[in-house]
Amino acid sequence: MATLSSALDSSWEVTAGVSLLLGVVAHLTVRPFEIDSRAWTLLFSYLGVLAMLLVNFVKAGGFTILDGLLRTIMVANAFSVGLACSTLLYRAFFHRLHRFPGPFPAKLSRFYAMSKAAKNLQANIDIQRLHEKYGDFVRVGPREISINRLSAIHAIYEHPTQCTRSPWYSQVSDDVSKISINSTRDVKLHKLRKRAWERGLGFRALAVYKPRVEAKVDLLLSQIEACKGMSIDMTKYAMFFGFDVMGDVGFSKDFHMLESGHEHAAIRGLHDNMAAVGVLGTVPWLMSMLSKIPGATGSYSRFTDWCGQELKTKRLVVASEKATLGDQEPQDVMSWLLRAEDEQDQSAPPGEGAFQEDSRLMIIAGSDTTSAALANSLYFLTKNPACYRKLQQLVQAEFPGGEKDWAYEKVKTIAYLDYIIQETLRLKPSVPAGLSRLTPPTGLQIDGVFVPGDTIVSVPAYTVHRDPRYWDNATEFMPERWERVSPEKAPWIPFTRGQFSCPGRNLAIMELRMVLSRIALRYTISFPPGYDGEMFDKEAKDTFTLSLPPLHLNFTLN
Repeated sequence: MATLSSALDSSWEVTAGVSLLLGVVAHLTVRPFEIDSRAWTLLFSYLGVLAMLLVNFVKAGGFTILDGLLRTIMVANAFSVGLACSTLLYRAFFHRLHRFPGPFPAKLSRFYAMSKAAKNLQANIDIQRLHEKYGDFVRVGPREISINRLSAIHAIYEHPTQCTRSPWYSQVSDDVSKISINSTRDVKLHKLRKRAWERGLGFRALAVYKPRVEAKVDLLLSQIEACKGMSIDMTKYAMFFGFDVMGDVGFSKDFHMLESGHEHAAIRGLHDNMAAVGVLGTVPWLMSMLSKIPGATGSYSRFTDWCGQELKTKRLVVASEKATLGDQEPQDVMSWLLRAEDEQDQSAPPGEGAFQEDSRLMIIAGSDTTSAALANSLYFLTKNPACYRKLQQLVQAEFPGGEKDWAYEKVKTIAYLDYIIQETLRLKPSVPAGLSRLTPPTGLQIDGVFVPGDTIVSVPAYTVHRDPRYWDNATEFMPERWERVSPEKAPWIPFTRGQFSCPGRNLAIMELRMVLSRIALRYTISFPPGYDGEMFDKEAKDTFTLSLPPLHLNFTLN
């Protein structure tokens, strides 16, 4: 240390040279480690070292405060140049992924992806274009490969893959007691936690939720009926429906958006920040840094505060019900998670922070995704009236007495309805980007292509869902294709696959079946005069989940 201090105290040239070299050494030192979630620690450590250097220059080196400050700034600049040059040269020419094609700026930094997302918030389409230009294996980040292959789905997501979740999932924290199940990267811990979610979203629980979802469908239809003779924005009302359902199913609480016709303040706080998520989420370490700045989340705090208050209230309600009624079957997902905690089951969230994060995840993951799928389904059915007429005929044949005969158990038998949902999620997956994974240290073989270890990999859902190698008339809405295609064998991943697949899939499908079958039984749908839905189709934004523009539809009683 004395030698280093002496070198830095010497001439400007020597000081700059040593600092430059230290920047290179710093890069080589941290390069093997995952530092994404430790950006603030590294930054403050760096600033602390600079502060000590300033003191050393003044006290031990005999410099004035001004000269010491100037020399410290020079050290910082030279160190930064050395660090940056070493990092960029390594990523461009010596990185283990240097042989994979892709845009040159993407090889250097994820800020390239952020700049693209900031232009139009359509990262899903940007990735599709990159695959069209560079092929199936595209380097989209310094250590990240996007792979457009069916075989990659099996290798990356399905059992017995050795891939784990990538650093993207550590944006909140890498402390398992402070993160949601969706951010849990440890496979064994995730498997344990998923058990409680599967109980809360399993078939037995769905039977409890079914009449409550039906009541929300009734409310949605009553709002459509109230707009008789006028067009209605079904993007908005699909969103109201999705969040009202998840408020009920998640907490036994109601946002009352369908009744009021207005967005709840907490949900507006969430949606006000989705564009920022779409941009900043492309650089996970930056998102992690900014989210830890007090007040930086802005109106999003309205949503987190609501979830926190409802979790607190739910704890009191569950405790009171247990004291007065004994053990009863939980009536919502959060009650299932709290039961796991009460029974000291390992499937319970492992801390209060984890409970808080799970409460937010429950609302977000179960609402925006289903809402987008519902609005997109209605768009495709309106755009393809022959498909809608076929659905109407099948539903009317199943329920000749009309709505009074409607029953969900019969709706489940209408295969064509499921084909419509599957085809909608093929063309417009609610999470259009590729969900990222980390390859094992030994690497991964995909169709003879070796992907090195500790590489972030993903299969872009939007791209592979529209690949003409796997789909006839890939960009056309053709529900009939599912008569001969198995969702499990096709490159179809709207709910992802394997250990980390979505536990709320069956709830989402139930909601979509209910709404679409009831609408088909009651209404003919059309675009208003002078409107063809093209802007709805073209202007969807990739904000991790799809954020949709207004969809104006007319509903006419059959």
